[in-house]
Amino acid sequence: MSRLSALLPMRWGRRPVRLLALLAFHDERRYLPGWFANVPPEVDGVVALDDGSGDGSAELVAAQPAVLELLRRERREPHVWHDGENHRLLAEAARRLGADWLLGVDADERLECGFGARARALVTDRGAARAYYVHVRELWDAPDRMRVDGVWGGKRSARLFAARRRARYDDRALHGHWAPLDARDGDDFRQADLYLYHLRMIRPEDRQARRDKYRRLDPERRFQSIGYDYLTDTAGLALAPLPPGRGYQPLEAP
Repeated sequence: MSRLSALLPMRWGRRPVRLLALLAFHDERRYLPGWFANVPPEVDGVVALDDGSGDGSAELVAAQPAVLELLRRERREPHVWHDGENHRLLAEAARRLGADWLLGVDADERLECGFGARARALVTDRGAARAYYVHVRELWDAPDRMRVDGVWGGKRSARLFAARRRARYDDRALHGHWAPLDARDGDDFRQADLYLYHLRMIRPEDRQARRDKYRRLDPERRFQSIGYDYLTDTAGLALAPLPPGRGYQPLEAP
């Protein structure tokens, strides 16, 4: 092989995809150490937004080497949720930092092992969509058990999406899509074979607190028509182990 041939893939090969994680948080110090142990190894950097934390979360995040930029909002009492606006601000900041693809991951969520490699293979495939749903599995009673009955076994969220100028983001204050609304493939986002795990449903007291929080924030169910009682309803409960080879690290105690 000639010297020129050896250099061709390096010089004219496709540039590696720059995948950045987006993190919006408010008083999440409990979950943030595990988040930074889990997410940065799967991505090329983190863009974070502190939504007025008062528990030291902002200082913890600011000290993380993986954080490329930390946006800050002033603390408000009572706290007012602006999820849609936070998502837009994070996505725009990440695009300015040269991101190709973006991944929204909340502080109490974890990525499956190998998520980054699977995501990069997906988005570089010919015919890739502009945004994808990922499977969301609620961990229940143990850090390695997920709920699979009824709606629980089919939960998904549009978290992986291309960084684009002038994208139309979901502006809902609660439960909005991370991915831009104009990134749908036809009428909906395309589904990816990728797993994300939610830790805040492991303990009964956290499930109840989550239910009560959303009842208070959304008493008329404007943002979720089925309401929030289902978060603590154990009728028909069925649990399953995490998919073989698709768990997360570090495995965290409830």
